[in-house]
Amino acid sequence: MNRRYLIPGAILACLLQACASPVRTTELHRIDQFSGYRYSTLERQAPKAIDSTAVLVTFSGGGTRAAALADGALRALAETMVRGKDGMAPLSSQIDIVSSVSGGSVTAAYYALGGIGGLDDLERDFLYKDVMGELITKVVLNPFQLFSPRIDILDNYLDEHLFHHKTYRDLLAANHPGNDRRPYVVLNAGDMASGSVFSFNQDQFDLICADLAEFKIADAVSASAAFPVALSALTIKNRAPCEAQRKAAAEDISGWQAENGQPEPKRIVADRSTAESLGVRYPDADNLARFRRGTVALDYLNRDRKEDFIQLLDGGIADNLGLTLPLTLLTSPNESPSFLNWANTGKADKLLLLVVNARGEAGNDFGARASPPGIADMLLTSIATPIDATSFQLLGKLDLLADSRLNPQALVLVDFDLISDNGCRTRFHEMATSWTLAQRDVDDLIALGKAMVLQSPRYKDIVTALGGVVPSANPSVEQICAKTEGR
Repeated sequence: MNRRYLIPGAILACLLQACASPVRTTELHRIDQFSGYRYSTLERQAPKAIDSTAVLVTFSGGGTRAAALADGALRALAETMVRGKDGMAPLSSQIDIVSSVSGGSVTAAYYALGGIGGLDDLERDFLYKDVMGELITKVVLNPFQLFSPRIDILDNYLDEHLFHHKTYRDLLAANHPGNDRRPYVVLNAGDMASGSVFSFNQDQFDLICADLAEFKIADAVSASAAFPVALSALTIKNRAPCEAQRKAAAEDISGWQAENGQPEPKRIVADRSTAESLGVRYPDADNLARFRRGTVALDYLNRDRKEDFIQLLDGGIADNLGLTLPLTLLTSPNESPSFLNWANTGKADKLLLLVVNARGEAGNDFGARASPPGIADMLLTSIATPIDATSFQLLGKLDLLADSRLNPQALVLVDFDLISDNGCRTRFHEMATSWTLAQRDVDDLIALGKAMVLQSPRYKDIVTALGGVVPSANPSVEQICAKTEGR
């Protein structure tokens, strides 16, 4: 072939097919439920210092707005000292799980790597930067990037400038006893094929026979933050079925078993327990959601070889508050960790669930128009409305569930809707969902996230039950809003 046609041909292929992303998974050689990025692995490396308490944190989507609000909430936990086995310890070091989506995943992942001490770097290297401007400049200087999937633009930036090529192996190495203890951080994306949550942990990667330890943090954060239309999906290779799965059913440490001659995780077999009658499988009455999760999980095993690739978008399309994982762990006896089992066996009798919701609510004039909104408005509304509806339904379920399982319990909600002052509430709601905000806005979001945690009566109750004292919020929400009005 004449070489002069190779480059134009490659460009044309990119234009037509959007240039396939690089394969982002490494095949798993052995399934071991006691190794890899799982809660049990991290807990063995650095056990909690407090007894009988489950601490769960979730961070919503919302770009830099969400990342900054999450930053402030973590700082509130870091300033709260509770009684542990060896004296007082910051509550931030006692978190069991952080579940996050989209913008909240930036802070969650950075916290998993660097702890509370790393938040100063996060603010300097990301929250205070004009990230959108830098992304646009990169495209202007190298427009050929547009021939690749758009997600690669964000992915490459995060990998080079924020996470510095770190992988989940680095997350495993970041966990040490004492104040350096890191929580189990689960970043969540949305699977375009099923519409379900795809969680970045080794349990999920066992299903696709991939080694999460070799997976880049930036790839997971980018998938979690791939807002539909604006960014393309992140494509990862499904390596199932594989030899490691075939061997897993024969190994006690795998957590797998043979079901109808096929290897499956035991938790999926249990979740799909049914009674069959006249050609219909009837799930257990209290098992409907778990039955659905198990059904979706089976597709990842790729037995019909129709799921060789997984297309991942912003986790908000399935659950914008990151609540699916906590709900699963509080209701299923088959997961690890199972907070349901913790409650039933007495391992935990107290619960702190901190939900950080940076949902925006930009003003519109839809109700003042005689004509219907334009295409762009309809598209954005069609994405945002179901996201919010699903998120609040999950939140309501968790609130009821927490009341029935663990006592004392505290559902602490950081949400702009709770701000009393109308003008202040509107100001935070209308901050852009973007990767660029003014530094004063970032500072106010961090202060607000911190203050809303420290001022919460439920938070004070649970901290008191843990033998601690909540420091005063300085500034308080009222003072933050007064400063806002003075601008």
